[in-house]
Amino acid sequence: MDKEITQPPTKISLPRAANTLLPHKPPMLLVEALVEREGACAVAMATLPAVGLFITATGHILPEYFIELIAQTAALGNCFDAVTAGNATRNGMLVGVDSFSWPGQPQPGTPVHIETDIAFSFGAMKVIHGEVYAGKALLAVGDIKVWEDLGKDTQS
Repeated sequence: MDKEITQPPTKISLPRAANTLLPHKPPMLLVEALVEREGACAVAMATLPAVGLFITATGHILPEYFIELIAQTAALGNCFDAVTAGNATRNGMLVGVDSFSWPGQPQPGTPVHIETDIAFSFGAMKVIHGEVYAGKALLAVGDIKVWEDLGKDTQS
């Protein structure tokens, strides 16, 4: 009887540098590290930029930056899961905004943590709820819709 040989899950510890999990390169790599992963939740760390693509001429951080922080944190969670299961990471995600608000006053150079939770999943589609905090101050909150390329080996 032939038995399928499987690889044991890879042990990786947290925190884990984002550049070891995501294909993004600066200046588009916005998150610094995945610090927590449990179930459908992921938590990452970042530092708000003072210069770069997401900064206006007047020095304000563009709202799109926070949407991308949440998307990259969700992607970190997916990549972490794939690596710990001994699988290859996926080809990427497309993101759409469902709802979003920016109740806080972001200050460039401030460390932030990003919390995400998969609120709903259906095949390749997911709704991700995310929140961005500077300490206990909520800077941004919203829901994004993502489509993940599952690859032809997982599609029916």
